[in-house]
Amino acid sequence: MSMKTFIALVLLVALSGCATARRERMVWRVKDVVLAESPVVNFGGAGDTVMASIPTRLLQELMLAHLRISRSAGITAELLLTDGDDPNAFAGMLSDRPVIGINLGMVKLIGENINEYAALLGHEAAHWAKGHIDATRLRRSTLEVIGTVVSAGLGAGGVLGAGTLAGLGLSMIDASYSRDQEREADAAGIDYVVANNYDPTGAVTLFEKMIQQAKGPRVPFLASHPSDQERLENIKALIDAKKSLAGAPAP
Repeated sequence: MSMKTFIALVLLVALSGCATARRERMVWRVKDVVLAESPVVNFGGAGDTVMASIPTRLLQELMLAHLRISRSAGITAELLLTDGDDPNAFAGMLSDRPVIGINLGMVKLIGENINEYAALLGHEAAHWAKGHIDATRLRRSTLEVIGTVVSAGLGAGGVLGAGTLAGLGLSMIDASYSRDQEREADAAGIDYVVANNYDPTGAVTLFEKMIQQAKGPRVPFLASHPSDQERLENIKALIDAKKSLAGAPAP
């Protein structure tokens, strides 16, 4: 039976300004996770709890897409995965460095469609690249890390390595962008996707998935972004315009 790598970077966080409201937040640096030697990475916390199992190949493709799109956007941001069941993605700061985060709920929603991941990464990268984010937009309820633990293991207890990190601060951006900023991020994000030879229709299929999901469980990503049919049609029009410029027939 093949061994599955289990890697967890646990961030214990407290909501600033609310001393009694503490919760555990789990965050994984994708650049570390892609080094797994096994075909599947199990994401979980203490004990044997597994919240998600993701193919190592997909994580490597996700990291490559992030590096390519970040280069096109002219930004330097670290890519994180976080826990959470409701599909979401965010921009934030970790130890005063820009980050882009995708939670496990969004990973489950997207599955293995790398073009949809590219669209998501392009959109978030565009918010950084276009100056939509600055330090003054950090929430007052900043997530403050009060302790971190890194653990890695093979199978049931085979330890690859362990250590502790301290003093990291994770801040999430208040994603109350204007409609003009969202349009600009959509357009620039599609530019980054096309420039790196990903299929821009991934933006359409991802948006349709999120709209469908929003009919049931909450989708925080849509709650903080304009999510009407008009925006979906605008995305389709942007893609058609790109295809027309490239000489390709519109679908």
